[in-house]
Amino acid sequence: REGTGVGEFLDLKLMVDFCKAAGFQLLQLLPINDTTVFNTWRDSYPYSAVSCFALHPQYIRLEALGSMPPQIKEELMKGKETLNALPQIDYVEMMKLKGRILEKMYKVHKAEFLKSREFLNFFRDNQEWLVPYALFKMFMTINGSANFDLWGCRSQITLEEMEDLASPDTMHFDYIGVVYYTQFHLWKQLSEASAYAAKNNVVFKGDLPIGVNRHCVDTWVNPELFHLHMQAGAPPDYFSEYGQNWYFPTYNWEAMALDDYGWWRGRLSQMAKFFHAYRIDHILGFFRIWEMPESYLTGMAGRFRPSIGITKADLDKRGLWDMDRYTSPYVHDGILQRMFGGKWGNIKETFFEPTWGDRLKFKPEQFSSEKKIAAFLEKKSKENPASEADNEFVKSQLFLLFNNVILLKDEETPDLYHPRFNCEKTTSFQELSDDWKRIFRELHNDYFFVRHDELWKQKGLERLPIMKDATNMLVCGEDLGLIPNCVPFVMEETSIIGLRVQRMPPDAGVEFDDPAKYPYACVATLSSHDTSTFRGWWEEITDSQRESYWRNILKKDGSPPKSCATSIVEQAVDQHLASSALWAIFPIQDLLGFDEKLRRPNAAEEQINDPSNSMHYWRFRMHINVEDILASHEFVQKCKQLNEKNYRGVSY
Repeated sequence: REGTGVGEFLDLKLMVDFCKAAGFQLLQLLPINDTTVFNTWRDSYPYSAVSCFALHPQYIRLEALGSMPPQIKEELMKGKETLNALPQIDYVEMMKLKGRILEKMYKVHKAEFLKSREFLNFFRDNQEWLVPYALFKMFMTINGSANFDLWGCRSQITLEEMEDLASPDTMHFDYIGVVYYTQFHLWKQLSEASAYAAKNNVVFKGDLPIGVNRHCVDTWVNPELFHLHMQAGAPPDYFSEYGQNWYFPTYNWEAMALDDYGWWRGRLSQMAKFFHAYRIDHILGFFRIWEMPESYLTGMAGRFRPSIGITKADLDKRGLWDMDRYTSPYVHDGILQRMFGGKWGNIKETFFEPTWGDRLKFKPEQFSSEKKIAAFLEKKSKENPASEADNEFVKSQLFLLFNNVILLKDEETPDLYHPRFNCEKTTSFQELSDDWKRIFRELHNDYFFVRHDELWKQKGLERLPIMKDATNMLVCGEDLGLIPNCVPFVMEETSIIGLRVQRMPPDAGVEFDDPAKYPYACVATLSSHDTSTFRGWWEEITDSQRESYWRNILKKDGSPPKSCATSIVEQAVDQHLASSALWAIFPIQDLLGFDEKLRRPNAAEEQINDPSNSMHYWRFRMHINVEDILASHEFVQKCKQLNEKNYRGVSY
């Protein structure tokens, strides 16, 4: 109830009260670092930090800043009333309001704040990241962009320059001072919540994103630690047939190793000030990362780093000589007719030109990359908004054609190649001769499932012990997706516990994981921020899947209902609590799912993120206040009973 359009750090104390009353011993958060890059709703994405150390201003409690003049308080109350009446977070208006109030409150308290012992101690302990962050925010404001490549002589910066620019006697210091003020109070409020959790024996678990924004403080100050010409993502999978492009630069691990991974150690030490445990987002990235060149928007044409590419000599030995056929988008009239129907002629004329035989190629000047194709179609949509849906369809189909290849050229080493992931599904592969199909199938399976295992095992054993040794936090790894054979061994060797999401079992051929068979060293859960909730999943799966889960997991007879009754959710939660897993952690939506009075009427509205959409607006907001959940004694007691029944309700 006290928040301003969004949950805030001090609200976590209420969540701790709920955990204590309901028998939960751990509270897990999504990433909480500042993500302000665009100053639009796109900054709502919590996994794209502008600083791996600074906290996000959206989580500040403005009333806790100190004495507030009446006119500022009136502005706050008016904005707060509007924002709190909304069913979802209005990220832009919420950030504008908090930004205005913070600037005004800084001016009110500036003189005493900058001289206070508490702030000076905070500055002493945090200046290594705080000063660069404040300068970055200043230049971002002055230049109207976080893209430091456009900042002229400030596109790079030295330590000496930072010291001069951040001097308190400069004319621009208020740009910097308000950032200090904001981060100090965020630190103070989160520290209060963390201490309250510890006092009440509730573990605070944080989330460590695998990447950083391309234009962030860390890449500005330490560009040598990143491959800024490449982007991280994930290959096509359960979530997206186009793969995922996270737009993060990939890490230069060799450069990071030169100072014994000091950047990672500093990042984790900062987290340890607030958290007792943390989740490594996409732990597979510590073994290898899926990366694409900057010109790509999808994740289809990625390759793993590190990897052992296939040489031209090796391809020659196998009788694979037609490199243009394998590496260029495979397009001809028949493919266009099948994909675009009656519009194929116009598509051909606009985007393609003839090459040898009956083959076509993308016009090289205009459409040599996914970004150029997208820019062309976005321009057409702006000129004629009514054509936007058609242009989106054309873009999605052209992206498939652009990636209709079997081999990818290595971006850094000539005459080195990588198989296109899932190339068997492409028409380029399907129209090969049977001999070539057989050879490419062998190459693909060896590349993705055999040849890298020892290399990736070595990388995991080099990097993950650093994560363990840097702090005393318990380390959990999100190990979903295309899992190399070496991952379970390395995680066991390094005592990092994995994740089990029931609907995504790690073993091929298994439809649903059985919580009764979970190992001790794992986190068990029904869903995540990247999936529908258990209720939503139940109502979106096929009748045959629902019946299989009903009979084989819930051990029930008869026919399952299509709508997810509270008793079904309760039994699924109960089974997870009863498992041998070290932790059973649930999105709060799944817990509310077994209370008819508290859960949302529409299960589809419970999902936080759509990972197939890289432009998803993260604006999910609970439909009820934490105070109302705490006051729901029947629900709280039900949670407590389930925890105690399964020996999870007693503080350790």
